[in-house]
Amino acid sequence: MINIFAEASCNRYVRDECQYCHVYEPLSQISKSDWHLTPEQAQIMADKISQVEIFRELAKREINLTGGEPSQNPHIVEVLKIFKKLTPNVRIHTNLDISSEKSQRWQRLVGIMKLSGRVDFTLYPTVWESRQKPLLVKILELQNELIVNMIFEKVPDLSRQIEILIAFFAGREKKFQPVLSLLEIYRAKLASLLKENPECDENTFLQHMDGVENYSCADSFTFGLNMIPGFYVDKNGERAMNAQPFPKDINLLECTIPRGTIEIITVQQTGEITPCCDVGNLKCQPKFGNLLMNSPAEIMRQVERSRKKIIAGTAKNHQNMNNGKAGEWVEEGVPPYCV
Repeated sequence: MINIFAEASCNRYVRDECQYCHVYEPLSQISKSDWHLTPEQAQIMADKISQVEIFRELAKREINLTGGEPSQNPHIVEVLKIFKKLTPNVRIHTNLDISSEKSQRWQRLVGIMKLSGRVDFTLYPTVWESRQKPLLVKILELQNELIVNMIFEKVPDLSRQIEILIAFFAGREKKFQPVLSLLEIYRAKLASLLKENPECDENTFLQHMDGVENYSCADSFTFGLNMIPGFYVDKNGERAMNAQPFPKDINLLECTIPRGTIEIITVQQTGEITPCCDVGNLKCQPKFGNLLMNSPAEIMRQVERSRKKIIAGTAKNHQNMNNGKAGEWVEEGVPPYCV
């Protein structure tokens, strides 16, 4: 999959909440003149993607237009049209924090759905009733697929969001019954976890939820859940989910490149290509070049150089962990918790 940042402005109002987003700090560093990805830039990116085999294959799987808040981009419908020439699987990720159907942001989302682009959203309980819920009803009338992202700091946060979705889908027509069945599984699993270990760490949480499907596909409607532990790391290096300093074994981030595959890349408005979903928070130094400024040949050269660095760096991370030096940065610039 290819993540493409089409807009840098996040359009969120609760700044403390924004700190839990994985793009909070990096996007704040982008100047306003570069906030909107233009159709001209999108066309350059699409042309380069089609000329680089690795990127072309990733694009066939899916292109995700994200941000910030991509519905803020006045060109987003035209940008989507350009990327749909590469793949029919283009989706836009929105916070759906929109005041009414008269909003230009909402009209852009409608335009995208009418072009068969999928709209996914992140559930924010603070604006669910007033903003997200009424528009989600409209989204379900216009598309037959949906992924809901849920960012949570502690397990009770996730449980409350599951309850919000159960209440919403309980009043809908029969075709959404498989969605309710999936949500009920999560409700039961989370209830037992909260009873047994309400302050569980991330590792315990993942073990408890192991084997539970996150997709439902039936009656011409596909629904997916994407549950993301809070990204926020405070000045002491403590992550919100479990309040334990980085790096600990339970916080290791698996990198697929040492196994010989690239499964995801991220492209910022500036054109910089990152070899995973990171946009700067992980501080990974190896990059894949610039999709706007570099030729396809130069991008491939940088891909190969960065792959070698990442493979070498993750190997050294393993050595450091075995030698009691976990957390030390290696010269390749690979984060010490990436393996």
